[in-house]
Amino acid sequence: MHIVPLEAKSSPIKQRSVFTVLSYMRKVFALIVAWGVLAGAKGQYNFYFGNLHSHTAYSDGNKDSTTTGYKTPADNYRYAKQSYHIDYWGISEHNHFSSTNNPGMHVADYAKGLYQADTSNANGTFVSLFGMEWGTISTGGHVVVYGVPDLIGWETLTNPPGNNYNVFCAKGDYTNLWPIVNDYPYGFSTLAHPSSGDYNDLLGAAAYNPVAEDAIVGTAIRSGSAFSQTTDYSDPAPTAYESSFLKALAKGYHLGPTMDHDNHYTNFGRTNQTRTVALATQLHRDSILMAFKVGRYYASDDWNAKVNFTVNGQFMGSDFALGTNSSIAISINDEDLGDNVNTIQLYYGVPASGTNATVLTSVTGVSSLNYVHTTTLNSRYYYFAKITQTDGDIIWTSPIWVFRNTLTLPVELISFTGNYVQPNAVLNWATATENGNDHFDIERSADGSQFTTIGTVPSHYQANGQTTYYSFTDNQPANGQNFYRLRQVDRDGNFSYSAIVMVDASVPFVQHLKVSPNPVTANLTAQYRALEAGSLTAKVYNAEGREVLSATQQAQPGDNRLMMATSALPSGHYYLVLSRPHQRVAEARFIKQ
Repeated sequence: MHIVPLEAKSSPIKQRSVFTVLSYMRKVFALIVAWGVLAGAKGQYNFYFGNLHSHTAYSDGNKDSTTTGYKTPADNYRYAKQSYHIDYWGISEHNHFSSTNNPGMHVADYAKGLYQADTSNANGTFVSLFGMEWGTISTGGHVVVYGVPDLIGWETLTNPPGNNYNVFCAKGDYTNLWPIVNDYPYGFSTLAHPSSGDYNDLLGAAAYNPVAEDAIVGTAIRSGSAFSQTTDYSDPAPTAYESSFLKALAKGYHLGPTMDHDNHYTNFGRTNQTRTVALATQLHRDSILMAFKVGRYYASDDWNAKVNFTVNGQFMGSDFALGTNSSIAISINDEDLGDNVNTIQLYYGVPASGTNATVLTSVTGVSSLNYVHTTTLNSRYYYFAKITQTDGDIIWTSPIWVFRNTLTLPVELISFTGNYVQPNAVLNWATATENGNDHFDIERSADGSQFTTIGTVPSHYQANGQTTYYSFTDNQPANGQNFYRLRQVDRDGNFSYSAIVMVDASVPFVQHLKVSPNPVTANLTAQYRALEAGSLTAKVYNAEGREVLSATQQAQPGDNRLMMATSALPSGHYYLVLSRPHQRVAEARFIKQ
């Protein structure tokens, strides 16, 4: 994504007030500074669940507003905030007016929506985003746009009279839409429910467009159901657009998969359990935006599945040069009983080849995959994972792109893997050739870039062609993601590095959460063990996902007890969720009699 100074913006941007421009410049400066700080905090990402595509009565959403009372973005952020497993929420209003819509977007309402998103945002608790869905289905498809504080449009209205846009872009003119989005330092777009021929046939016969590449960070791999009125998370998985995702990658576009709800009724977050999951260092608007800008997110049918996917220690969305074979690690953690992994499929492809990605390898019945892909020098590859759970839920990760450029390891390393065998991280590797090898230094990092030596294993000095096996146990891995590499040292002092492997040694802040009695009558008691001292928030959600109780507690290391009065709750099923600032840590279900 290139950054264009404000004074270099194209001529269509004419209707901004001085106040808007100054406010925008301050926000851009603050965001760039924040991104510079946050970008240095690689590693130890948290998982934040949400959605980028929904509508309110400011365009054609809240079609049931006369009965629900929800109309404005502020109303609907409050609603989404109380939905189950929602950490951030995006409202993307249609950018144009139509007398048949509800009532349709006016340029003044776009400014109001941006303001309400700012006032509704609560970093650390809930992130609110506001943008637009640009275009029409009949003239080429819908594009979800964020990070643009001006309404892009084409209409001239008579009531009220005037241009219904801040920035002009002709209806159906996607060629000019992409550079407009690129003109904004933190603007980005995703393709909503893509169909054949959409966006000037961007994913079909049209040539690869580097300007579109800069503007587009994602495409919906599921979308809808747009006009569902369900509020109990029971809708089946919506329409899949996997073929469009595959075509985009084959053409050379760098983008990830999103899960879009496309709500037009008051059911934000509650139609089904699908979520787009952002990996960010904290629950902060800048962190969430940056995650989408760099492709660090994935699409999940499951509302709380946590997926780590790395190639040589680099996270999803990365594009980097690599001097060794691709060392790939995938792990899935789901707290819900019965949500086990059925299959993990690792896909790979060649960018701009025109050929869809295919399965490189797969595993069945386990929650992790470690694989070394033998690659060809001066070749480019991309990888992504498709994970299917036993209940049929599917998770698609954003890809990782790799350019294999040099060969750096004189020792012929057949494999290098790492696994967490609580409380240890166990590393195993095998070699086929060890000419002049003296020993291996084992190095560990918390962020994949800054490494320290934690141990040494001497060479077995086997003859060429004989497979030699090694193992090393790290007895004190850090809580969270740990990155390991081998520093192979020759007898003459020369050395080289292996690929990087990641071991997830996460130990939950809260363990052994138990609710008693269950079923509960007058009072609920939650017992749990905390890893360390810290403030906890306890929230109770009813079966429809609405927050009905809340309490805070200062947890102490070891065993803790929390009591909540539940006598006023109606009979039914409930969820208890414990969270810290920026992170959910545990949950349990109970019945109220």
